[in-house]
Formats: sequence, structure tokens, C-alpha cells
Amino acid sequence: MRVIDLTHPIKTGMMAYPGDPEIVVEEALGHNTDYCHVDHLSFGTHTGTHIDAPYHFLPDGKSISDYPVSKFIGYGTIVDLRHKKAGEVITAEDVQPLLGQIEAGDFVVLQTGWYEKFGEEEYLDHPYITAGAADLLVRQGASIVAVDFMNVDPTLWENWEAHPAFLSNDVLIVENLNNTLELEPGKRYLFDFAPIRLLGSDGGPVRAVAMDRAPIIDGAVAPDKEKSDVRA
Repeated sequence: MRVIDLTHPIKTGMMAYPGDPEIVVEEALGHNTDYCHVDHLSFGTHTGTHIDAPYHFLPDGKSISDYPVSKFIGYGTIVDLRHKKAGEVITAEDVQPLLGQIEAGDFVVLQTGWYEKFGEEEYLDHPYITAGAADLLVRQGASIVAVDFMNVDPTLWENWEAHPAFLSNDVLIVENLNNTLELEPGKRYLFDFAPIRLLGSDGGPVRAVAMDRAPIIDGAVAPDKEKSDVRA
């Protein structure tokens, strides 16, 4: 089985959403002075590759700990939006031709390749999802919508349409995916977007992965596939 890591590593000083807490990973105990090594972590719930629960935008919405872990693991498909440019909108028309690939309960990953700009100022001027596109994905029965950029809404100005459209309909949001160009558009994958189990929180960092099961012949992986191809 091929496993593709879709996660940005968390490290001190990494890019965060403007105004979010600074990200710090520092030594609390060290081998030279203590009996073991322990790091102290300080960052917000929307650090790096993370998931949004309804409580992020809705005062009475579900928290991330209100969901069973099965909510974060499921099959889904890739929508190829690599042609989208800086600040360009993702519309209902962009999503419409691919609706036949989306099944009720699916995870939908929007692939733009924008993750390659992570850490640069240009990363903030990413494509974003219109209310119409969000409503269409909700009506199709998407369970999680995941993107390889910072925010389903624009980051450089306030225009909060996609977040409420998804979260008010119990569609969770994953942002800041990494390595999405490793995924084949239109192909179905098994995804794991399980977050840290933070009681009562609005979201949390995830170790996002996509799994592509190789063909099986007589109980063995086909010779043209490796048993495990882990991309970090």
C-alpha cells in the first residue's frame, strides 16, 4: 500500500494565519541536564495542516471532540484545480463537472499545488471557495472538504462565506494540506485526517495521509508496486 504524507511539519517560527498565536517548539527537558528529552509546544489549534470543527465559527457548533474518530477517516476523490491563480475564486462551475465522482459521505480534496508556496508571502494570496461552490459540495453530501492552501475563504481580506456554508452543515474543513501533487486527480483514496483529541476545542492539527491500495495478486502486492511507499 502506498501512503502519501499530506502534512506540513510543525516547527518554531513556521507560517501561521495572520493574528494566530506564534508557533514555538522548544526544549523543556534535555539529555545533558535531565533524565530524558521533552519538548514544550506552544501554538494555536489551526497550526499547519489542521481541521476545523463547527465551533470554530458557530458558538453553539460541535467541538472537535464531539466526533468519533471514524468521522476523520474515509474515502474520497481529488478535484484538479491546478490552473487556479493567485486570489482566483473556485466557483460552482469549477466543481460541477466532477460531481459524478463525489459520493455521499466523501472527502473532497481540492488540488491546486499552492502548498509549494507555503512559508512565502505569496501563499497568503491563494485561491478560495465561493459560497456557490461550497453549497454545491454540501448538497452532494461531502463529509470533509480539504484544501492545499491556507483558508477556504480569502486570507488577505475578510469575506467569510465558505466556512459558515460548510460548518453549519456539519461538513468539516481541512486546510494547509501538503504534497497534494502526489495525488492523481479523479482517483479515489482512503484519507486519514484525524486531529489531536482536544476536549471541547474548535479544531486541531492533523497528521493527514492518503492511502492508495496497490493491486493484490494471490495475497501479495503486484510486482510493479512496492509494499510501502511513504512520501514525506
